[in-house]
Formats: sequence, C-alpha cells, structure tokens
Amino acid sequence: MVDQELPHDRAVILDLGTGAAILSDVELSWVSARTPADEAFLTTRWHFAEGTAPSRLPAEVRLPDGEWEVDVDLSTVNAGETRHWHGRVNLSRTPWWKRDNLREGPVIFPVREALR
Repeated sequence: MVDQELPHDRAVILDLGTGAAILSDVELSWVSARTPADEAFLTTRWHFAEGTAPSRLPAEVRLPDGEWEVDVDLSTVNAGETRHWHGRVNLSRTPWWKRDNLREGPVIFPVREALR
C-alpha cells in the first residue's frame, strides 16, 4: 500500500500535431483529483523559438499512483494567444509480481485538439 503513495517515473507525450509550429510556450500542470486544492503538484514549462516546437513533446514526470487532472496551456508566437487543453488520467502501476507492465508505453495526451 505504501508503494502507491510513492512517486514513480512515468513517460508522457504531448501530441501537439502540426499546429506545434505556432507555439512559443507550453506549460503542463498536474493536480491530484483526490484533493480539492487547485495547487499543482507538478508543473513543467517549455519555451520554443518560433517554428521549433516539436509535434510530439516527450516528458518524464515523477508522480504517485492515482487520478490526475492534467492542464496544458499553449501560448502562440503571434499575438500571444493562450489556448488550453484539459484531461484526466488514472496513473496506476502494475505490481512487479504480475510482470505485465514490462511493455507499458507512455501516456499520450491529444493536445493537438486545442490547436484546431
């Protein structure tokens, strides 16, 4: 039971799609769905020169198991417009003795939806 409360390394990918070329800043925030606080448990920011943001942005996060509210703020190069993407993900870890977590892939967030 204590293992679930400890943070684990997790791979995530922000799928920005072809709209990534217009981005200057990306901010990824994780808020625990278990607590009513609006304060983010973890926030990561990236800054890009014009036209250099990748279409798929990989990240490593260290989070405990559980449900998480994921907020992504996307700032565009021109006019400084900010777009927002929100999602919810349940991060769970398979016990080591089951051995079915050996091929777990990254969690992919379809952030490209906010860039349409």
